[in-house]
Amino acid sequence: MLTDCLAWGARWAVGRPLAGRPATATFAHDGSVHSYLRHPYNWTWLNERAVEVPLAAAVLAGAGGQRVLEVGNVLAHYQHVAHTVVDKYEQAPGVLNEDVAELTLTGPYDLILAVSTLEHVGLDEDVRDPDKPARAIARLTALLAPGGRLWCTFPVGYNPDLDRQLRSGELGFTRLSALRRTGPANRWEQVPLESVWDVDYDWLLYTAHAVVVAELTR
Repeated sequence: MLTDCLAWGARWAVGRPLAGRPATATFAHDGSVHSYLRHPYNWTWLNERAVEVPLAAAVLAGAGGQRVLEVGNVLAHYQHVAHTVVDKYEQAPGVLNEDVAELTLTGPYDLILAVSTLEHVGLDEDVRDPDKPARAIARLTALLAPGGRLWCTFPVGYNPDLDRQLRSGELGFTRLSALRRTGPANRWEQVPLESVWDVDYDWLLYTAHAVVVAELTR
């Protein structure tokens, strides 16, 4: 445990002067190549944000001028956003503080994004409810326009009940893919989905070693 913390501290110290500079290293997902994100907010060179944010940013860029909703105020910390953002807890200009399972928005939206957010629903709340993520996803699906897309990332191992629901297919996603960390340098590669379900979440350093990308087209 002490060794892990010391190694983490060393990687933080090495990476901090480079934060905010374009990364030369890249990773691939579904045939597209993306640069890792090095950003001082949330120390992305140490965790899954290094891949999640570039992937989400690419999806958002591809949406053009379509109607977009983001659940969880994530992307605004890394780039300018002009879309609607809902976050139950975070107070920020333009952010609507609502419970995702009980959204009063009417939509419809062509794209709904959630970057490592829905795993907290029904888990990191006063009342635990393992079925609440499913209700939230159903509510978001109902807000999609015909042909609209729900795109989410989930850190494997953070919410075992949600992992089980994702694995069983009961949440209605039409496609799942996975990325796994390959070593301490925070490099990631796309791997077969079935190879990540037993990957542990790192509760000591509060970071994932595998991420599932879930997509649903209405």
